[in-house]
Amino acid sequence: MHFRSFNYKFVSLIACVADSDLFHKAEARVKFESLFRAFDKDATFQFFKSFKRVRINFSNPISAAEARVRLHKSEFNGKEIKLYFAQSLHIGNPHLAPPKPDKQFLISPPASPPVGWEQVQDATPVINYDLLYAISKLGPGKYFGLCVCVSLSLI
Repeated sequence: MHFRSFNYKFVSLIACVADSDLFHKAEARVKFESLFRAFDKDATFQFFKSFKRVRINFSNPISAAEARVRLHKSEFNGKEIKLYFAQSLHIGNPHLAPPKPDKQFLISPPASPPVGWEQVQDATPVINYDLLYAISKLGPGKYFGLCVCVSLSLI
């Protein structure tokens, strides 16, 4: 297959490796890296032990494609290697921007309030003195057949 006619943007591969020796023994790592250095001597490797994955970064997409074609589903120490192209997604700036200051106050209040912030004055409760007088006239233990609902509304 002739790779120079394709416009590849993938320069990294993800290797799924079932062999745990690769993540614990240095000689296994050297042997694994030599498989890919045959395609690109400047290849770099990132080992993710908990995922049993290795990210292989190539200097050009042609080397990555050739390694993928030749080494996908090959054996390493008696276990199968599966290779996938790593996709990277860059939308605008690759770094997360901090939230705008007006939203930042809602997330975590600062040590001092923002400029122009004022304390909200609590409204005084409305007291219905006629209702309180009628309740005070009721005697203990007597049933008058009325329902008294007390509500405090804040205006």
